[in-house]
Amino acid sequence: MSSRTNENQNRLSISRRRGSLRAVIILVVAALVAALISTFGLARQYGYLRASLLSGPSTGAYYDLATHLADRAKSDEGTLIPVATSGSIENVNLLAHGHASCDAKFALVQDGTPMQAGAGLELLGRLPEPETLVLLTRRDNNLRTFEDLRNKSIGIGPEGSGTAFLVRELFADSDLADLKINMLATDLEEQARSVSEGRLDLAAYVIKSDARFLGTIIRKYNLGIVELNDLSGLVDRYRWLSLGRIPAGRFSLVPPIPETDKLTPQVNTLLIASSCAKRADRIAFLSLLSAEIPDFIKSNPPAWTSSAATVPLAPEARQFFATGEMQFADRYFPWAVNLMSPVYWVYLLMAATALFNGMRGLSRFRLWRIDAAREKLEGEIQRLSSQLEPGSSRQSPGQNSSADRRADILRRLTELHRRCQREVSSFVTPMGDEMFYRYQQSLIDRAIAALKS
Repeated sequence: MSSRTNENQNRLSISRRRGSLRAVIILVVAALVAALISTFGLARQYGYLRASLLSGPSTGAYYDLATHLADRAKSDEGTLIPVATSGSIENVNLLAHGHASCDAKFALVQDGTPMQAGAGLELLGRLPEPETLVLLTRRDNNLRTFEDLRNKSIGIGPEGSGTAFLVRELFADSDLADLKINMLATDLEEQARSVSEGRLDLAAYVIKSDARFLGTIIRKYNLGIVELNDLSGLVDRYRWLSLGRIPAGRFSLVPPIPETDKLTPQVNTLLIASSCAKRADRIAFLSLLSAEIPDFIKSNPPAWTSSAATVPLAPEARQFFATGEMQFADRYFPWAVNLMSPVYWVYLLMAATALFNGMRGLSRFRLWRIDAAREKLEGEIQRLSSQLEPGSSRQSPGQNSSADRRADILRRLTELHRRCQREVSSFVTPMGDEMFYRYQQSLIDRAIAALKS
């Protein structure tokens, strides 16, 4: 009795050890799977981002923003490389002609910059705060109207910059074309120095009104901000421009710089994506911008841009602004959304479901027809068997001979058996329906055996 008790205890002990070992194995495997998933960064906001951002000159606000975005992306194991350029024109050219190498995916571009319709560029949004077009001159100059600019020289920043394009665009207006203004493309600080030394009459900058660089050159070279009387009439001709105000004392309180409030043109900054930027990159970049700039989602999508006709708003951006956050698929399956949009994945799932249901319905219809044919043949076998019984009153010499009828039934049963075999190996037969056809085969084999006996 004691030996049997010991044996039961040993079995119970072994069972418990196996259960404990199974639980440990399951936990280890689950931990390994979780670690594997975490290495792909599927649950990060912008950890999937691998891109570069074309900004502007290294001394400008665009490049500062790109640097801050890169630091934030790095904190989530993402990669955003800020690239210093001469400005918006160069940014657009690099995006439009960089399809082969895909070195650049995103760019900060000044609104109004011309973009080619077939270059594969799309709009992701705009920055909440516009930039200001500032005209600087010496403090002793008294420029009040556009007529005062006749035959003057203006520094318009580096060639290829948004400043150069905007100034040329504005002064190409039919009412201003005959002022014969001499525009010179030069370095940003160099043109301020040239104004202070009298080699230039004005220096133009498209820059944030609170930029440190602007305040520095104004104080360093003793410059003043020009406000033209008819400025609002010019700005009103361009829908993508607006009027802003630089308050008195913005750059210095004692003495006040500027002495009074100054009205200045303002222009928005657009975020442009190339065709090299896939959906996951775009969503991660938009998420990065919304984390860095609190009012980014609130100020988008843009109500109007000068490039709306040629650069449409990206579908990913429209969806992101509608929800205000990343979707489940964008967060956890970025590789999947790169292959196809989540909406199309849903369509694909619906189509696959409909296809499988259709295949199952077709299989059941064929099974029904086989079953009906088999029952019909079994009925004929029963009638033939009753006619062959000794003393049966149903025997009729005028009918086909029993041998011919039996051969015909056997041929039809054999053909029905082959139909079942084809359905078993058919591609459209759903998984698990093979057993129904095999059951029909067994019934057909039984009918053939009954017929032969």
